[in-house]
Amino acid sequence: MARWMLRAGLLAVLLVGAGAGRAQSSPTWIVTGSDRAHYTVQGIGDPRDAQGARVTLRGVDPLPGQFGASGLVLDAVPYRGQRITLTADLSTRDATQGAMIWLRVDGVRPSEAFANSQLHPVFGTTAAAHREVRVDVPADGEKIFLGTGLIGAGEVSTTDLRLIGHPSPVAPLTPQRLLDAAIAIVREHALRAAQVDWSTLVPKLHAMVPAKGPPAAAYPAIHALLGALGDHHSLMLPPTVTQRFDHGGFPTFPPKVEAMSGDLGYIAMPGFSGVQPAAQQAFARRVIDGITRVQPQARCGWVVDLRQDPGGNMRPMLAGLRPLLGDGVVGGFRRAGGQVYPVYAHQPFSADLPDGPALEHARVAVLLGPHTASSGEVVAVAFRGRPDTRSFGQPTAGLTTGNTGYHLPDGSELFVTTSVDVDRTGHAYGGAIFPDQPVSGHAANGNDPTLDAARHWLTGICRSPTMPLVMPSRHR
Repeated sequence: MARWMLRAGLLAVLLVGAGAGRAQSSPTWIVTGSDRAHYTVQGIGDPRDAQGARVTLRGVDPLPGQFGASGLVLDAVPYRGQRITLTADLSTRDATQGAMIWLRVDGVRPSEAFANSQLHPVFGTTAAAHREVRVDVPADGEKIFLGTGLIGAGEVSTTDLRLIGHPSPVAPLTPQRLLDAAIAIVREHALRAAQVDWSTLVPKLHAMVPAKGPPAAAYPAIHALLGALGDHHSLMLPPTVTQRFDHGGFPTFPPKVEAMSGDLGYIAMPGFSGVQPAAQQAFARRVIDGITRVQPQARCGWVVDLRQDPGGNMRPMLAGLRPLLGDGVVGGFRRAGGQVYPVYAHQPFSADLPDGPALEHARVAVLLGPHTASSGEVVAVAFRGRPDTRSFGQPTAGLTTGNTGYHLPDGSELFVTTSVDVDRTGHAYGGAIFPDQPVSGHAANGNDPTLDAARHWLTGICRSPTMPLVMPSRHR
């Protein structure tokens, strides 16, 4: 699944307030979003002009979990039946939770077309990071809304925000057109795109799709397209599942944090499906609160059990384990060109969750198994290279690659493998993670050889009883 970026559906929900305005003949920039009182915008120029618009958006002490956006309302009538592109070079300052651009078209119904660059946010302090998004303007399009967005505090500015229309008419969404859209995405972004014989594959895929019919008639060919990559991780979600993923959030089972005999703490980490912000934060908070509660009884270390973590959204899992992982880089994702995108446990929720105790120096035993997969393996990689850490069990599922989500015109979504997992030392994976200490056998009838091996290691090297039972909390 899309494991290292926030999802596009979040911004679509929070920008509803921008629809209150009227299309302007002389553009006027406004502040929109979920916390307008703590954001300011300065904007001049018209994005329809060749030189573009200059826009600066600042957030100062926004409320937890909120964000702001600059917004401009334009007339959509001249662009009806066209594809439009919003392009900008974003410069950021202290944008710890990410900045982006967004584009929306309203017709008879609100938000008939929407796109943003939230899957590729610009973090921290960065100069001129290029982003662009595009949508098709429907025949009944009335208003275009566009601008920049900022999650949390910081600043994002651009000197060349431009809206570009493509006069050629937008073709009806046929199965062939949907397949072509999927092929274009995969060829541009897939990690293994260069290993595919496209001259042979594309004609075979087109032969699988009828010229007419519903867009879903292209789905078998799109599944074949993803299978041809051979990464065993890329997948497609139909529109109904995409909506649930964008607007929901739930674990595969409730996370468990409890004390164990031997002065140990135990964390059983589930998978997590969905990107709804409140659900992610509630999950992470539950884990952090559990660690805080159990910590005085865990003098000899912690067991982090990932054997039943099948993956999903990595963000709430890592955020919940922040007390053990700390605030530094815990891993990353390396693209085919060699660029590495770092991963931090606390992003993007650092301002919205309690810090918990500072346990980045506590001993940790990580339990692995064949059901540890995808984002569950990302969590496992986050502990690789961490001092005083040892893994136990059996090799993982081998999906140590990063997927990025791309919406298709019919509302379905491709999750394309675009990178390989990298640990904090720079070691790249791409296959199964092998435990430091292999343990055969499975938990059954009250016996758990993997857990027993981990407990034996932790208690065998337990520090002196004079060690403080309560670790200090973080202070910003």
